[in-house]
Amino acid sequence: MSTDNQSGCGCLPLIGLTAMVVAGSAGAYYYFQGELPFLSSQPITPLIAAEVIPESAFASGYFSTNEKAWQQLSQYGNPQAKQDIQTRIDQWDNQTLANQNISFEKDIKPWMDGVTIALIPPQETSPIFENSNPLIVIGVKNETKARQFFDKLEKEENVTLETREYQKITIKKVRNPSGKNFSFAFLDNRLVVAEKGYIIERAIDSFQGASSYADKLEVQDLLKQSLSVKNPLLTIYIPNYKITIEQFLDNTDKPIPETSLKQLDEIESIVIGIGAEKQGLHLRAIANLNPDQIDKIPESVQGTILSEFPGKTFLFANGQGIDQGWNQLVETAKEDREVNRLVRDIRKRFRRINLDVDREVFNWMNGEFALGMIELDRGGIANLGVGGMMLLETSDRQTANNTLDKLTELASRNGGVTLNKKSMEGIEVVEWMLPLQGIVLSYGWLNKQNLMVTVGTSFEIIQESKQQETLLNNPNFKEIKSLLPSNNLGYFYVDFSQISEQLNQLPIESLPPESEPIVKSVKGLGMTVSFPDDSTSQFDAVLSINSSF
Repeated sequence: MSTDNQSGCGCLPLIGLTAMVVAGSAGAYYYFQGELPFLSSQPITPLIAAEVIPESAFASGYFSTNEKAWQQLSQYGNPQAKQDIQTRIDQWDNQTLANQNISFEKDIKPWMDGVTIALIPPQETSPIFENSNPLIVIGVKNETKARQFFDKLEKEENVTLETREYQKITIKKVRNPSGKNFSFAFLDNRLVVAEKGYIIERAIDSFQGASSYADKLEVQDLLKQSLSVKNPLLTIYIPNYKITIEQFLDNTDKPIPETSLKQLDEIESIVIGIGAEKQGLHLRAIANLNPDQIDKIPESVQGTILSEFPGKTFLFANGQGIDQGWNQLVETAKEDREVNRLVRDIRKRFRRINLDVDREVFNWMNGEFALGMIELDRGGIANLGVGGMMLLETSDRQTANNTLDKLTELASRNGGVTLNKKSMEGIEVVEWMLPLQGIVLSYGWLNKQNLMVTVGTSFEIIQESKQQETLLNNPNFKEIKSLLPSNNLGYFYVDFSQISEQLNQLPIESLPPESEPIVKSVKGLGMTVSFPDDSTSQFDAVLSINSSF
């Protein structure tokens, strides 16, 4: 058995010719070319690649080489952004392939068929994340072309190849003067590459019948699991989430609270993927849960208060049960000193203004809530044309009113605030006003349960803006929302198009010139968390991007 003394995850510039170039330059090439004239063949799936991965692997990732997926990716971005990215990729390629007469298009693309990277724990007893070793499995659809690539690499200046046999299979080790070496071997239609020679030997053992990553039932189920995202580009698999995270946490000095350890018991495995939708990039992460460890699945948010926000809302978040969130924080504080210090500090600060934070602040916030920042036609915080809005649903309006009365009296007595009360379409509105600033806060009850609060602007201006268009009718929000699960725990949304327009109005250079084309190609971001069933938790994020067509 060969021995290699270098640390497990050191720099891999030569492996970069297979991993970084294959997975990275491949993406860049497909992005700009928009088509892959591959020969027809069945791709090497994650499960097929797993047959030559040692059983000890604790995580893996799969890069797709599917033509359709990369064609979709090539449509993103305006021409200026694409040119800017092309320039940066060229600079990276020149550095990565310096002194290497290697062409991705001619030397790598013709034989590549899917790339899997698996993380293998070290031989010695040390933390898996500290000295883990990557094993790269590349699907080979044209072995002749693949061997020609490595023959060409061998002929490069200052590069040498050492050949040896293991279990009647040839292993080649590539050396260069910098000492950054790697080994590789062909296993039928799969090429295995690793910095450590013994990792290649373990892959050969699995190929010839020893236990493999694919032999684990939980791995088989995970690698077969579909994320149901269109045009998947990258998928990451963590089959034994608890064990992996526990070993990672064991390497930290900070004690782990019991509540955090209990949360680890709730998750069995995780799969994460990124797909290229027509509207933009879609990331989805699924946690397969242990039903025996789940006390209660959260209820989905109705989302009825979304219609109360104007269409020019550029930052938005909603959910429900602020009271439950506070109660969970208080429970965690019993075992976590940092959280305990935070809870005590919050209680202390509210006591200074004669409020019981448990009873008078969070306890009545037991329904839906939503927060938003809104672009305004006039006024706003510091006259920047931006205002804030909050909606709180409660079943305890009396306690809420008592708290508001206390805060209003305090602001009037100690804050120099002048109060103004008026009626708007049957809604009694209270306005806080400051000299030279006008209205700094207002609030009123939209109905028996929903309290609306504005910050930096007036109730009236928000209502006028909402009549023009609501958030639900905003084209950017609608586009992102269409890709997210409708039954969820709430949305987080950022409209980058509006933010970019506002930054352009500032009398300062808001963005570096080299970043501006890329930033302007991004329209928005939306995220949700949902529970499709009692054994599955799901996170979705959609990055909406302008199309170049």
